[in-house]
Amino acid sequence: MGIQDLQAFLESPNLEGGSVSVDLLKIARNVTQRQQPQYPNRKIRPIGNKLKLIMDAECCLDRLYGGYFSDWACGGQWNRMVQFLSLLMQAVERGNIELALVFNGTAEPQRMSEWVADQANIRQKVGMVLKHINTKGTPPPKIWWTAPTCIKTALRMALRHLNTTVMCTMDDHHQEVIAYCREYGFHGLLGDDAEYAAFDPPRYFSSEHIKLTYKGSLETKEYMLSELTKVLQLSNEQVCVVAALLGNFLLPENELQDVYRKVALMAGCKESKLSGEAGVKAVAEYVRSLPLPSNMEALVTKVFGSADDKRSDAFKQSVQYYLNGTANGFLKYCSSSS
Repeated sequence: MGIQDLQAFLESPNLEGGSVSVDLLKIARNVTQRQQPQYPNRKIRPIGNKLKLIMDAECCLDRLYGGYFSDWACGGQWNRMVQFLSLLMQAVERGNIELALVFNGTAEPQRMSEWVADQANIRQKVGMVLKHINTKGTPPPKIWWTAPTCIKTALRMALRHLNTTVMCTMDDHHQEVIAYCREYGFHGLLGDDAEYAAFDPPRYFSSEHIKLTYKGSLETKEYMLSELTKVLQLSNEQVCVVAALLGNFLLPENELQDVYRKVALMAGCKESKLSGEAGVKAVAEYVRSLPLPSNMEALVTKVFGSADDKRSDAFKQSVQYYLNGTANGFLKYCSSSS
């Protein structure tokens, strides 16, 4: 179990209509003037007839690099990367799209365990790449592609050179991305992270599947979050509870094993099989029987059996974290902080 299972469920072929192929340039042609969102004391830029998209660059470093080059292991093919970015940004500009890219500039102590796990995976892949080159003398397989060390710096410099809006987050990457999206009236978000699925952005596109084709289209997948809530039979607020129960950086899944056993028993399945798509469905079914997040104390008591459980505070913070990213949650946050 884990929060990323929610994204995997959204992308699953078993979820009919969960994701559909789209051409961003076609969508941009049909954009009309949008009414500015009303947030107190916020100076919002005028919204024109452009398709405004914000992209989490951390989700698609390989795509921004230009896809896979067989000789990437030599140290980074920067000229080819700039050539690709030039073509991409030309297509974006001609297609009436305003694109803003956000890089992770935060040092989030609470996510340190995630960072350590990512670094361990990268180290393992680099070891396999070096072994392959030493023994085979051929370029490494595509599946082992690893981002060159200075790719983020190179990307930021190249994008600024191409007059593209580039930003770095400072405190909480995911919350800052979705907050900027809502506060400045963006039409959609490009990313591939389960936390964005829980935030329910205006429109949610895949950054990992973005592709500039020879026929001049800018193709990707759109994740249909309405289908997610429809299939799971949950409200957007209840999806936030599901995300919290799947396990995340605030309350990891290894601290929720007793809850999973209870969920598995209710779902009539073996504990060992409570994972992936089946796990998400089982947790969603369990959440449907729980009080709504608006009654947080009752929700905590129902989940853990007591409001004094040592995990209660972490669970409350976890649910609230996702609620703050939703449209209603962000509006309440703006109102309370003004």
